[in-house]
Amino acid sequence: MSPRVSTGDSDADPRVRPNASQAAVRTQAARAVRIAFTVLAAILALGTILVVLRSNITEQNTIVRLITEVADAVSGPFSLNDGIFVFTGEDAMARNALTNWGIAAIVYLIIGRGLSSAIAPKSSR
Repeated sequence: MSPRVSTGDSDADPRVRPNASQAAVRTQAARAVRIAFTVLAAILALGTILVVLRSNITEQNTIVRLITEVADAVSGPFSLNDGIFVFTGEDAMARNALTNWGIAAIVYLIIGRGLSSAIAPKSSR
């Protein structure tokens, strides 16, 4: 075995420890992922509120329609009309929105948090 030689520089392998600029980029990327998934969860929550209060709002309003359409588009298997949970009867639409979109919002928050933690450098976790 040959003896270990030190050059006076940091003994850390650059592949193991990211430098400051890599850490900053990863921190910003993690923050962007967390914000994006939080915005998706907020759209689902706002869409749920609009569906529940639909008797008190104008459904033909452009903003209301945009929010509910985006919420239904990003809900995946938790769709409003044919989601995992389907209710019938009185206030079925409100129950479908509360259950399906509520679960989808929670799933988005969990996935966003997990991805953000995986992307962020260990020093900023």
